[in-house]
Amino acid sequence: MKNIYFFISLLFILIANPLSAQISPEDAVVGMGRGINLGNTLEPPLEGAWNNGPAQESYFDAYLSAGFSNIRIPVRWDQHTSNSAPFAIDETWMDRVEQVVDWGLSRGFFITLNGHHEDWLKNNYSNANLRARYDSIWVQVAERFKSKSDKLLFEMINEPKGMSVAEVDDLNERILGIIRVSNPTRNVIYSGNMYSNSEQLLQAAIPNDDYIIAYYHAYDPWRFSGQSMGTWGTANDYQQVTNKYNTVKNWSVANNIPVHHSEFGAMVNADFNSRMRIYAHNVEQCMINGFAFSVWDDGGDFKILNRSNNTWPEVKDILVHYYQDSPNQIFSTFTPDSGNDVPAIVVDWNNRATDNGNFIVERSLGASSNFEQIADLPADATSYIDQDIEGGMTYTYRMFTTRTDGTLLHGYPTRIRITATAQTPFNQSAIDIPGLLKVEEYDNGGEGLAYHDEDEVNLAGGFRIDEGVDIGVFGSGYILGYVEENEWIEYTVDVAESGTYSVAATLASEVSNGTFSITFDKNNSSTNFTAPNTGDWNTFQRISANNEIELEAGIQQMRLLITNGNPFNVNNFTFSLLSVGVAEVDAVEAGFMVSPNPSNGAINVELTNALHSKNLHLELFSITGEKLNNFQIDEANTSLDLSNYSSGLYILKLVGDNVDLIHRIVIQ
Repeated sequence: MKNIYFFISLLFILIANPLSAQISPEDAVVGMGRGINLGNTLEPPLEGAWNNGPAQESYFDAYLSAGFSNIRIPVRWDQHTSNSAPFAIDETWMDRVEQVVDWGLSRGFFITLNGHHEDWLKNNYSNANLRARYDSIWVQVAERFKSKSDKLLFEMINEPKGMSVAEVDDLNERILGIIRVSNPTRNVIYSGNMYSNSEQLLQAAIPNDDYIIAYYHAYDPWRFSGQSMGTWGTANDYQQVTNKYNTVKNWSVANNIPVHHSEFGAMVNADFNSRMRIYAHNVEQCMINGFAFSVWDDGGDFKILNRSNNTWPEVKDILVHYYQDSPNQIFSTFTPDSGNDVPAIVVDWNNRATDNGNFIVERSLGASSNFEQIADLPADATSYIDQDIEGGMTYTYRMFTTRTDGTLLHGYPTRIRITATAQTPFNQSAIDIPGLLKVEEYDNGGEGLAYHDEDEVNLAGGFRIDEGVDIGVFGSGYILGYVEENEWIEYTVDVAESGTYSVAATLASEVSNGTFSITFDKNNSSTNFTAPNTGDWNTFQRISANNEIELEAGIQQMRLLITNGNPFNVNNFTFSLLSVGVAEVDAVEAGFMVSPNPSNGAINVELTNALHSKNLHLELFSITGEKLNNFQIDEANTSLDLSNYSSGLYILKLVGDNVDLIHRIVIQ
């Protein structure tokens, strides 16, 4: 009889929980592919209480037409659950959550359902009554959704900030056991503690289960993605994000756990071009590493879908159509002369596709996301010149091509604002050299012409606030700050006379080794600076350039170029004339000869009789302009012993009555 009762009991279990070929975690992640969050919707205290209204079925039509494959639905259960045993979830709320889930499942989406913003538990996990309440929530959720498609996945908890590694390990084990009672083979997603970032995932215990998927979140770097500060896109920026993906991939392979990257993004008010780059790189890395993703969309600061009319901004095509062979390294640059005295915008990209159709280039005006085709280019194209432009306009460009199998390969958009089509001095007159050059007096002409700044906004907000150069107030003057690698600014200057000049910069920094250069276009002469740590951002110090600079007389442009990402604030530059007639050939022609050069320190100076009668002496300078020694000249041929000086480049000056000549000498 016991065997009969056992058979009947087993039959009842099988009828109540029919066995099915549940999709594997690996296949689920492949099927999930590219997705989006329905954020700030079902997880406020009450639906629609934050920046969005209640969820709409039309959103899922928009997701489907866009080309997404998975939707993550964050849900807060706390506000709809009794505070006393048996901790019943409000039936109306359960019906509402099921309705939204069914909107997604009925359209074929993979759906992730979780517990989101359950801070009442995270902040008091040691409270047994609260743990029992969360257990009860998952008993009810698992039972309610047990018969749903295997495309529904359960995520046990979102970002358990406030919980230790051990506490999250305990929660994962306990909630997984609860789910398995009614959902023995449904895929369940787990994470580490705190903000569920990749480092915390790797610290978490791996549940002993055949149907688990790991998730992590990343808004790296937070300074840019979460605070809209600065820009993103240097080689180091790319490498830092890539390194994190590589680490998670290595862990995934070693432990045979597939991965869902279920939140990433950047705030909509962050620098546009940087934001496009960081979305594209995250998508590409997910594709390379075989991770499913769900981009964060909260309808507000991290908005993706325009929920008021179900339209998409430009980032959608990155999320759906960006691949490893999509065009990258995309830039737009203004040039005042494109070859025939016509101003133009040059759009460049790296063509990574090896088997594709023609490149289609599209353009939108202003902040519009409505693009119109402006060019159809050959498959090997890497640039486009747009001459149909005018000052005072913002232009956004994007390009795409098509593989032979029909797959769209979108690049990411690039945006540029043209404030003017002519470059002029700030005060309508060139800055005099020698003299003081104030950083805020850069040329008129705007982005791409008088300057290039990695974002469109004056982050410091102190002066010329409608332009992108980050000029802030300091005392009674102004300073340049928030510098980023490859930013540049131009100044129209008037060099009074050709000669050798020393240059000093007044700057402040809390870090060392910020580097920048200045270059003059008339003779392409350049010098560099290395910024020291001055103690803080407001302690200014005057430093000399790493070497002197030779300038030609006349009006010309000086370009200040930021050459690495270590930040500093700079106030001004001071130019001092050291000597006139800088060309050494002039010194030889005047009768001032030095040999051998290079030497081991023994130098012979030979002067013509015409020079020797002019009350002369010699001065030795370091390359940075420091005066090292004086030497008297008694005869037309004079020997100097410089062997006590270290190897390097020095300036030897001949000074006397109406004489100022130089030679550069090298001591080996």
